[in-house]
Amino acid sequence: MSTTLPASHRPTLSRDQLLKYIANVYQCAHSEAESQLRELQELIRLDPLRGLTQLQQRHLASMAFSNLVLHYSQHHSISLDPDVLFHKLVERGLGGYCVENTGFFSSVLRTLGFKFYTSAGRVSKGFEQNVDTGEYNGWGHMIIIVTIGQDKYVVDVGFGPNGQTRPLLLKHGAISPRIAPAEARLVKESIAANTDSEQKPWIFQIRTHPQEKWKPAYCFYEIEFLPGDYEAMNFVTSQNPRSIFTKALICAKFLLNQAKDDIVGSVSIVRATVKRNLNGNVEILQSLRNEGERVDALKNLFNIHLQPLEIRGIRGKTTELEDTTAVAF
Repeated sequence: MSTTLPASHRPTLSRDQLLKYIANVYQCAHSEAESQLRELQELIRLDPLRGLTQLQQRHLASMAFSNLVLHYSQHHSISLDPDVLFHKLVERGLGGYCVENTGFFSSVLRTLGFKFYTSAGRVSKGFEQNVDTGEYNGWGHMIIIVTIGQDKYVVDVGFGPNGQTRPLLLKHGAISPRIAPAEARLVKESIAANTDSEQKPWIFQIRTHPQEKWKPAYCFYEIEFLPGDYEAMNFVTSQNPRSIFTKALICAKFLLNQAKDDIVGSVSIVRATVKRNLNGNVEILQSLRNEGERVDALKNLFNIHLQPLEIRGIRGKTTELEDTTAVAF
């Protein structure tokens, strides 16, 4: 049974951990991380929204959205321990899904002095099939609600290529760019499953082009969730055989144009398909035929270097690609 710590005891990064994180997301040498951190802290002091936006985009372009350890490991489980997350995301570069990426990012924001709380969302049931059923799953997603001045912003670094690429103002109808020309917005309205129509959640909607209809991705309320809530969510999401994360291998990362300091695309592996979205132009780069090709794609596209014992962990699982080239690990 997990024990919920007082808010004052929630995880923060040590100075050394913060510098390693900064070196990672800003792609600089560790010796340059101190000056880069000072620049970021000064930006946050002068323009906290811009500082938050920059940090979110750097994180998205550096920390993969993935469920690799559910397939490429001997334990097939996910830990939310702060030090485990740091090792996994920063030191190993294996990425993580929502409660890992967003949970770790919340520790970064706490260390840097942002005012926020975390909440949870229900993902649309028809989202994977690209249809709007009007129905939602149970709690299964994690977001951050940051207060800057008189405004609140939703920050999400754990929804993969379909997620936001910058803080989204918590305001009905507020529209924000994603990977242009794609957009996101928030609307506050009731959902069909609620017996009390007065309880109106926020609905995060997306579309790939301004002329398209909005599609609901997930909904959430402005209520704080606690660490124990995420432990329960994580267990179901990572162990339920009906979960998309146990049924399919997923790894994705955003692409950052450093000259423009903006997200311009994404690259992803879903099951055996490698895709790239660059400025809204989506193309299939490769159809992976076996485990050897997938391991190579993870190394070449994401700089993820799996160890032999981890690679062998997928053997016999339904997510294993039949290895016709007989690559031995």
